[in-house]
Amino acid sequence: MRDYLRQLKRVKLSPDIILFDFFKTILVFLIATSFALCVEEMNVISDNIFGVYMVGVAITSVITSGYIWGILASIGGVIAVNFFFTYPYFALNFSMSGYPITFALLLLMSALASALTTRVKKAAILSAIRESRAETLMKMSNTLLSANHLDKIIEITLDFFSQSNQCSVVAYLGNPAEPKMKLFKTLQSQDEHIFNSPLELQVAIHSYTENQMCGVVLESEPQNCKGTYIPISADQRVYGVIGLLFENPDYALMDAYKFSDIMIFQTILALERQAVEEKAQQILLEKEKEKMRSNLLRAVSHDLRTPLTCILGATTTLQENKDKVNEEMFDQLLSDIHGDAQWLIHMVENLLSITKISSEDAKVKKQDEIVEEIVAEAVSRIHKRFPTAAVFVSVPDELLIVPMDATLIEQVIINLVENAIRHAETSLPITIKVSREKDEAIFTITDYGKGLDSEILPTIFEGKSASVSADCTRGLGIGLSICKTIILAHNGRIFAENHTCGGASFTFVLPMKGDCEYDGESKNTNY
Repeated sequence: MRDYLRQLKRVKLSPDIILFDFFKTILVFLIATSFALCVEEMNVISDNIFGVYMVGVAITSVITSGYIWGILASIGGVIAVNFFFTYPYFALNFSMSGYPITFALLLLMSALASALTTRVKKAAILSAIRESRAETLMKMSNTLLSANHLDKIIEITLDFFSQSNQCSVVAYLGNPAEPKMKLFKTLQSQDEHIFNSPLELQVAIHSYTENQMCGVVLESEPQNCKGTYIPISADQRVYGVIGLLFENPDYALMDAYKFSDIMIFQTILALERQAVEEKAQQILLEKEKEKMRSNLLRAVSHDLRTPLTCILGATTTLQENKDKVNEEMFDQLLSDIHGDAQWLIHMVENLLSITKISSEDAKVKKQDEIVEEIVAEAVSRIHKRFPTAAVFVSVPDELLIVPMDATLIEQVIINLVENAIRHAETSLPITIKVSREKDEAIFTITDYGKGLDSEILPTIFEGKSASVSADCTRGLGIGLSICKTIILAHNGRIFAENHTCGGASFTFVLPMKGDCEYDGESKNTNY
């Protein structure tokens, strides 16, 4: 509290506030004098007339800024008592026996009353500020817990810094010279230009490299700088820099910066939590990659060898028994060869998709893509392989944009739809429905066939559900395992379920940016 009060003393009040406090002091003094004259005429409290001025001093201390006005009111009260209520009246006389001591005691009592009143008032202000800041910290902590992206954490931090300090804020993630991220929250349009000035940037870089607060708040700093920059650091690790630009630098109290340190600590906790979550996600992805490689080795012996064996058998039959093969059998063998070749092409496309995310250093390169175009391209490729397949698509009316690797997500849609075509055993159309829920895009592929075996449902994406039969029926394990790997690489999730009325649904969910609107209505398209 003492540090805070000392800082308040350093605040320079504007001329308007000083003039307003002066008029308030004069007004209280006049009211107190008028009241004292009235009660003097009525002979009510003539022996304690100074008490009226003591009340006036207390009121002045409450309604004005600082100690000075209460002290001036104390001096004015003592003089008024001597002038109006001490013989000879309406004249100053400080030579009376014992009066100098009385004068000094009355002045001391009045000044002490003023000082105590002012201190109580400032203590009440400090208590209110602390309560407000405690609420702010709790709200900030709860809000940061719900943030699941780095840019969201920084945006929340900027909002709370700006609201709690009533100032413009800039955040640099990394070295301000070459920041990984740079965001502003300004109260005035010109503040962003101030932050971008070479001098301000130089001070921000100095704060980052030296890991110390720099700027206008420090008396040792050159006053040409307008902002104050605080490193976002913990345990000698510097994450970035927060810059604060106050409209009036005199109100930039050190107490406010101490509170800012606590807010920065909350931000660091959120950044570290996000880093841990990203690391855990990366570990999970690596685990899924290893599982995928294992599944791939198990499946390739069947899903590649079986169609090759069928093709080899069909071509051998045509070569060795071409005179004995009738036209119907000839067409059937060609059809089998064509189907097996298509399946091999499909397997190669899946393997190519995996190579984009299977290496240790590879990362999915996501770009904002229009969902309707991705779905249309996937359905177009499906129709080339299955011309008679009926696919019904439902997408939102409004433009839905999702960050993704378009090629990989197309492959996921193709795998799931082809899986439904091959295994649903129904002529009913397959539906692809895209919807939005909060900041997630939801893709659902539904068939109305026989559904999924309840025994394989829990492990259907683990590559263990391939059904091997003598008639070269392809398993669905490797394709679904690849789908899961791709979706996890997009920080999404995928699951399957059976319908109560028959059929099965495969749903995958992708995170998306919240900058496009969706009103809940859908438009339907037949392909």
